[in-house]
Amino acid sequence: MENYKKTKMKTKYILFLAFVIAIMATSCKKDKYIIGGSLHDPHVNMTTYDYLKTNRLFDTLLVLIDKAGMKEEINGNVTFFAPTDYSIKALLVRREEKLQQDMNDESLKYTLNDLPVPELRDSLRSHLFDGKIIRESLSLSNKLFTSKSNEAFSVKLIEASSPGVVSTKPQLLFLVKLRNGLDPDPLPDNYPDEDKDLFIMAQTSNIQTTTGVLHVLHNSHRFYW
Repeated sequence: MENYKKTKMKTKYILFLAFVIAIMATSCKKDKYIIGGSLHDPHVNMTTYDYLKTNRLFDTLLVLIDKAGMKEEINGNVTFFAPTDYSIKALLVRREEKLQQDMNDESLKYTLNDLPVPELRDSLRSHLFDGKIIRESLSLSNKLFTSKSNEAFSVKLIEASSPGVVSTKPQLLFLVKLRNGLDPDPLPDNYPDEDKDLFIMAQTSNIQTTTGVLHVLHNSHRFYW
């Protein structure tokens, strides 16, 4: 229960932070992106893979896509909830710490080359969905989808807490990994932690490429779930 309270507090903090950044981004005419929102002009004249290549935030992600041989899948008629390099780096740190602990050797390293290709493909496919999931088709209610790894997810909009600066609350896009079905609402106090759904915010959303749709997950996303 304590872990759940910490997660809930963290989610509230992310929502508030995203709201502040969204206001800042909206007030800057030169900034084309809205954090947690959508692009002023969501269309880009390039494939999803090529768009990822334009941003250093995805350098390591592209290495993993190439390693998994999934460039064509990424460029298919799909929606990709892309993890950033921060999420991938955090995964490598966790794997390295576990390896060092298991082998009792702090000199051991865990690199991208150590990631098993079948596991990598399965994880990337858990972020891929057939067809185009765009903000205009979403609402504050859960909309259920099945990823290309055959896992259940919901995609929904959540209103950010407003400190009273504006009358209209920003609606942030969330990818929700379901665990044993949708959480009941309201959530009982004794609901098992292992069954609670995992919420991750899209820090940039609704990028519509020539091949599909791209949403960028928050840097805090736990890659491999």
